Amino acid sequence: MQSWHTTYLGLKDLPRALSAFELQAFFTYSRAEREVIDARYGAPHKLGLALHMGFLRLSGRSLSAVRIVPVSLWTHLGKELGVRPPELASLKAMYARGRTLFDHRQLAQDALGFRLPTEHQNRAFLRVLRDEAARLSDKDQLLVFARRWLYDHKLLIENNRSLRTQIVAALDLLETQTGELIAATVPSDMLDKWRRTLAQLCPDGQTQQSWLWEAPAKHSTVQIAQVFERIDLLYSLDVHQHLGTLSDFIVRRYARQLASRPPSVGARIKEPRRTVEVACFLRYCLFTTTDQAILMIQRRVTDLWRMAREEVPDTVNWAVLYKKLVTDLAALTEQGELADDQLRQRVVELVQLSQQAKPPSRASLVRERLFERIRPVRSLLAEIGKLPWQADEDNLVLAALKQLLKLYADKARELPIEISAPSLGRVWSAAIAGDDRDKAVAVGTEVAPRPPHRSVRAELPHTAPASGM
Repeated sequence: MQSWHTTYLGLKDLPRALSAFELQAFFTYSRAEREVIDARYGAPHKLGLALHMGFLRLSGRSLSAVRIVPVSLWTHLGKELGVRPPELASLKAMYARGRTLFDHRQLAQDALGFRLPTEHQNRAFLRVLRDEAARLSDKDQLLVFARRWLYDHKLLIENNRSLRTQIVAALDLLETQTGELIAATVPSDMLDKWRRTLAQLCPDGQTQQSWLWEAPAKHSTVQIAQVFERIDLLYSLDVHQHLGTLSDFIVRRYARQLASRPPSVGARIKEPRRTVEVACFLRYCLFTTTDQAILMIQRRVTDLWRMAREEVPDTVNWAVLYKKLVTDLAALTEQGELADDQLRQRVVELVQLSQQAKPPSRASLVRERLFERIRPVRSLLAEIGKLPWQADEDNLVLAALKQLLKLYADKARELPIEISAPSLGRVWSAAIAGDDRDKAVAVGTEVAPRPPHRSVRAELPHTAPASGM
């Protein structure tokens, strides 16, 4: 079925206007269908049966005898069947006998292979709706899916009220099964603790439910600390150890439903819905809060780089240095008493002096500032280390993160000599390897230890997008 056909499924009346393409798609008949139509006696009966067959192919439902048929449709059917169509007629006027209308509906269903669903098919349809409800949260989308499924399986589409009743039954079945799964995997005392935690009050007077759902306004250090407080609370409740088999759509749906109500109203929700909403809410909060923490840390790292860049003064104007070198070379060439070997030696000396006067680049100065500003980086790494990062066993970033956290835990102030980071590039690898430190030792000076600055990215287990907060 084409996507554009979906809009016509479930219609109980003919559309007010049909394009030439739609007339050709739905009201053109195969040889077997023409044999069924031609077997009717009289032009009105042929036209009526053809109209029923085309409408059933269009909407998946039988046509009611209440509307005026558009003239363009009668004209198309007349050309298709080779009969003279009426200028204006309704089905009610055409069918003086109700039995004929019933017979034409039945003939159209038999010719196209449509039938009423059996009890077994109704149960299968309910199971399919339940499975689809685990992936779709909108009832209107489920209604569209139900119509398409019935049409694809050549089952007559019922009215919207009946379909919505079946959708509600499928949602109730899904909710009951989800509640049974949660009750079977999460201890009852843990569920009671989860419910009590959401109803508890914070020092500022708001409930834990509102505090967990509250999105941070910015990415300051205070806000980052509050986000990690929420993560610590959720981990203390062992939320990360349960409900791993629930789909993200179910978790998001019931979490948003609980968040849309005041905590006092949510406490009056009956079981099993109350248990499902509380469990999904806590797990969804763990997802979104973790995503928020990662995003805030990324922005904080960007801020540290920006502040270090703003503190770096403007570098020397290279055009001035090159102009001075050219002037010195021009003055040297004007000295005609110099021999060729002396002139060559003086040129080499001028070039060497110019290279020695080369100032450090802006990027190197920014790196120096980042080396000096190690305290905020240490605090960020300490918070990052609380999260259960997962990656491949040979992942270099995760290995470096674990090594740094171990050094910080041991209160080490220098990187061991054996540590290297070739994946970070030549400049950063040289800084981490301590090339400058070795040079300073050779001349008898001291250089402050330089801890690395890395961009850490990995995946948390079972993380979900933070949209909708």
